[in-house]
Order: sequence, then C-alpha cells, then structure tokens
Amino acid sequence: MSERINTPFTNEHFAAYCLRMVGQPYWYGTCGYKATTSLLNRKAKQYPSHYTSSRMSRYKQDIRDKKVVCDCIGGAKGYAWTNGGQAMLDAIGTDSAVSNKYGANGCPDKGANSMFSWAKSKGMDWGAIDTLPEIIGLALHTDGHVGYYVGNGYAVEWRGFNYGCVRTKVKERKWKYWYKLPFIQYGEAAADVSIPEIALGSRLLKRGMVGSDVKALQELLMQLGYALPKYGADSEFGTETEKALQAFQKKAGLEADGKYGDKTHAALMDAVADDDGQPEPPEQPAPEEPAPVGTTVVIVSEGGKVNVRCGNGTEYERLSAVAPGSTFPLVATAQNGWHAIVIGSRVGWVSGKLAKII
Repeated sequence: MSERINTPFTNEHFAAYCLRMVGQPYWYGTCGYKATTSLLNRKAKQYPSHYTSSRMSRYKQDIRDKKVVCDCIGGAKGYAWTNGGQAMLDAIGTDSAVSNKYGANGCPDKGANSMFSWAKSKGMDWGAIDTLPEIIGLALHTDGHVGYYVGNGYAVEWRGFNYGCVRTKVKERKWKYWYKLPFIQYGEAAADVSIPEIALGSRLLKRGMVGSDVKALQELLMQLGYALPKYGADSEFGTETEKALQAFQKKAGLEADGKYGDKTHAALMDAVADDDGQPEPPEQPAPEEPAPVGTTVVIVSEGGKVNVRCGNGTEYERLSAVAPGSTFPLVATAQNGWHAIVIGSRVGWVSGKLAKII
C-alpha cells in the first residue's frame, strides 16, 4: 500500500491526490490550471453562462489566493495531464505555474458523460452504484457529473461553483454508476487511503476540508479550551470546528470568518507559545558530520505536538506544530543538532532532541 500510494497512476495515488485537492475551487471547463486573469478572460468568452458578472469577485479572489482550478471531470484530466497531479499540488498557494500537457498519459479530452462511455468502450469494469466495490479511485457517474471514490463511503467531487472540491458521502448524492478509469492502474485487492498528511499552516483551511492539518488545528483549539464536544479532532473541518475557530478569532481580535489563513495561524501559534510539547531532555552533543541529504526525519516526542520553526532555535518564529510520528524529508542538520525539513512547500526546522533521522 505505501509503495502504491506513492506511485503515480495507481488508484491509491489518484485517491490521495483527490483528497489533497479538497478546498480548491470549481471553474467550469478547466482541467488542473492555475487560476490567472488570462485564464478567467478566456473561459468567460468561451462559457459566458458560467462566468457571469455576479461570480467575478469570487473568481478574482481565487486568483489572488493562487488556487488551482478544475471542473468535475477536469479533476481526473488534470491529474493525467500533469503526470500524476504533483504540479497541481505544488502550485496551490504559490507562484508556481502548472505544466499541463493536453491528452497526456492516455487520457483524452472527454466530458463527464463521454468519459464514462469511453471507459466502457475500453472494456473497463463498471456497474450500478448499489454494487460499488470497496476500491478507491473509482469514478462515480450521474448524468453530466462525476466524482471519485476515496473509501469508507466517501467521495471527492468538484461539485460546482458554490462548493468547489469537497468530500461527500456517496449515499447522500445521486450517483447512478461506478466505473474504472482506463488511465488508472487498479490493484487486485481492495484498498484504503488515509487522511492526507499536510502540515498545519501550509494551506488555507475552511469548512469541508480534510487532512492532518485540520486535526492539528482541532487539537490546538481544544488545548486552548475551545470545546469540540460532538466530533473532537476527527480531521474534518465541519460546522463545529468553524464555530470554535470563529470564537478563537474573535478573542484574538481577528475577523471571525471561520477560515484558517496566515493571520489566524500566526495568532494560534502565539497562543500556544508556552507549550512546546514536552520538557526538553538534557543537551546533546552536536553531530560531528552533517546528516546525508535525502533521508527522512521522524518526530519522536513522547508529549504533545512539536513546533516547526523558521530557524534552528526556539527564538525563531513558529511555522507549524506537528504530531509525534510525522515524517518529513531531511534537507540538512545544523551544528546545534536542529534538522531542516521540507514541510508543505517550505523549509522549517525541528529540534534534534525531539526528532531523529531514519
């Protein structure tokens, strides 16, 4: 499973990509493109009924937020045309462009209905929705729309302008069929994919999103006394989490919009500044040689979360807080034993007394 989930074009990798795209917007007629003014102008001319004046302020906000945009079938086409979606994920919230090759990796330019017909013509397995097997990465079809099964009764779908890319319960939607996508390699055994590991503070969080960063946010809110009595830290950003976050934002003197962006992240990191996870053990000698590049750092604190900072010492600003057991690519090790790691799209530092190289 771990090998397949890291291998592009396996169904495990495709499902993990879908989960990581939750929270990105829906733009009709797009297939994994960076939200730009030129793209908006082209699509407004091509599909004027979908790009009305009443929607323009939201589209322009997507551009300012450096989003990556798809429509429902565009989520799958974008994955194929960007060679497994990594270019799309790397471009979210950054200045990176998306390299997108039309028709790449055996994925044609088909609409939601014609993609289903094409898959059947290729001999791919399909069936009525009440026969849905527990195989992640399957496409789910209803007339004019498609979603993607991610296991345990849930799907990810680019649902529409008012929703964006969201995680939904299959039984609560009007899916009629499931089918296998011809450009995805499906394993023989049923598989599952866990909630994606994403560092807190590396993306904008809002209601409907899922991930380890949502769970970290929930845990820190509860640590500060903002109760989540019904669902707790379940990794899903629902109404309960939104209300708790709004209460924190109000107390911190911020706009209580229920969205976890850069200002709220900085305020939350300040609020938990007195708690670095656990008392630090005695000072250890610095390594005689720098650690090799390309290895992995694992968080080994036996207490709570460990801070990731923008420099190699506690005097530096926090970037995030990560749970014990989390792993990150190693960049380098400083003489004082702190490790530079890749977290999200940034480089951060963790104390060598609370992490080790594996």
